[in-house]
Amino acid sequence: MNHTDILKQALTISWRYRALWIFGFFLALCGGNGGTNFNFNSGGGDFGQPGDMPQMPDIDPNILIAGAIGLICLVFLLIVVSIVVRAVTRAALMGMVQQITETEAVTMAEGWRWGWSRRAWRVFLVSLVIGLPVFIVSIVLILLAFSPLLLLLANDTAATVSAIMGTIGACLCVGLLLFLISLIIWPIQELAWRQTVLEDKGVLTSLGEAFNLAKRRLKDVFVLCLLLVGIGIGWIFVFLLVILPAALFAALIMGGIPALLVYLFSNSWIGAAVAGGPLAIIALVIVTSFGNGLYLVFQSAIWTLTHLELTKVEPPPPAAGEDTLIAPSPSEA
Repeated sequence: MNHTDILKQALTISWRYRALWIFGFFLALCGGNGGTNFNFNSGGGDFGQPGDMPQMPDIDPNILIAGAIGLICLVFLLIVVSIVVRAVTRAALMGMVQQITETEAVTMAEGWRWGWSRRAWRVFLVSLVIGLPVFIVSIVLILLAFSPLLLLLANDTAATVSAIMGTIGACLCVGLLLFLISLIIWPIQELAWRQTVLEDKGVLTSLGEAFNLAKRRLKDVFVLCLLLVGIGIGWIFVFLLVILPAALFAALIMGGIPALLVYLFSNSWIGAAVAGGPLAIIALVIVTSFGNGLYLVFQSAIWTLTHLELTKVEPPPPAAGEDTLIAPSPSEA
């Protein structure tokens, strides 16, 4: 397998077909890449001016309980929506890249048809079948890594030192083990997703086929994973040097101008933060999600092209003793 050609083709597809960008944006937006917490504390009364701390008003406990329940329901709803969007966008990107290799054309409507189908449901199930055991194993290993801290209950200096040293060593070993597990599972999961989306196979069948395919083409899959790890490290520098500064600049423009106007009229830092903060966060999220979306499109295209290459049906060799038709030379004619 020519890995260089696959990388070049994936880069060309990711840049040329803009319909992929929308799905990549939403995949990055719901990919659980973390968030930013902003906390604006005021020490005063009159719109940010120094003063006494205001007293907390009397609030009905039932209102607090209702608010907490509403917040929990909102978080749960956002988690469910995020899971659905990730499954739909992943299925759409896989199907769109395959269609591009066949027809050299694709539209958002066609991507939506790929994504909003039972294929997306099976993508979620594949992730669940793999992710749930890994999560349980990770929790058990982490608890075991911190188990030496129980020696602190002995209130002994030697036991305390042993507990700290043992915990550090165990955490390092567990971290390395979990990293190796993730490296093993990564290609199997990617190939299983494509088995169920592109080959329209069941969840368990896709996992079995992906495992056998990775085992059969272990060298090609291993080299690809190394290349993707290197590309991921390079993308970190691109993100820090290009995407993040662009996002901060967009946040400064989109949130800074309203904040400055509010501050000029009200002379209030809190009012300026309320006016410009949400807009700045929105700009930051949009720009970073767009940049990460391009990378996710490129990564998905690489795995899809790899799957198509690994599952390519080679023409069978001629049977032993079978006559091969050879066109006669001009002299023989």
